[in-house]
Amino acid sequence: MQETIRALLALQEIDQDVFRVREELRRLPAERAQRRARIDARIAQRKAAEERARSLRFRIREIEDMTTQQRQRMRKVENQASSTRQDMALLAAFQHEVKTLKRDISTAEEEALGLIEEAEGVEAEVATLKAEIGEAEAVFAEFDANVARETAAAETRLAELQRELVRRKQGDSIAPEVLSTYMRLLDAREGMALAELDGRICQMCFMEVTPNLFVRVVRGTEVVQCPSCDRILFQRG
Repeated sequence: MQETIRALLALQEIDQDVFRVREELRRLPAERAQRRARIDARIAQRKAAEERARSLRFRIREIEDMTTQQRQRMRKVENQASSTRQDMALLAAFQHEVKTLKRDISTAEEEALGLIEEAEGVEAEVATLKAEIGEAEAVFAEFDANVARETAAAETRLAELQRELVRRKQGDSIAPEVLSTYMRLLDAREGMALAELDGRICQMCFMEVTPNLFVRVVRGTEVVQCPSCDRILFQRG
């Protein structure tokens, strides 16, 4: 049975490497996706800012067109007022319209000035975002290339480890039922199917085993599992 334990420990050492490589293969694309998502969020922010800037500039042009028409109307009314000075009622109406037009033009110009200031601020934000996105894309391109290289290396390493596992399992005389138990625990315990017993303490779950179970492990004539974490227990000789 000690030979079986040694064979299982050798398998576990390789399986731990397999688990580490698989974790790396999960981590790399996940990290890539996170970085890509952050850049895409900044791109979406830039597009929203660009749309806001276009909307502001469109409204500014609308105001400019409107005030141009109002000035033209005001000049026309002023000319009409000059030629109708004998009709006081009509003159008063023209003067009132001119006053209203001047007020409307002033209000519109104040609005336009506020919009111009806002548009310039948004356009400055767009420029900043473009620069930040450009830098982030350059960094991401380098990171993406590194991920591709590391992924390829990890996949090669995983294939090598899996071949080594097959070779070990075929060469070692581990009873099928013991190997089945080992494989079940390997998946359940994330690559740690065995646990060392130090004194009467399991070094994986740190629970104390009974004296009877301790003696069974020391004898080394059977596969003994921890009652707490279910791992196969062993003692280093």
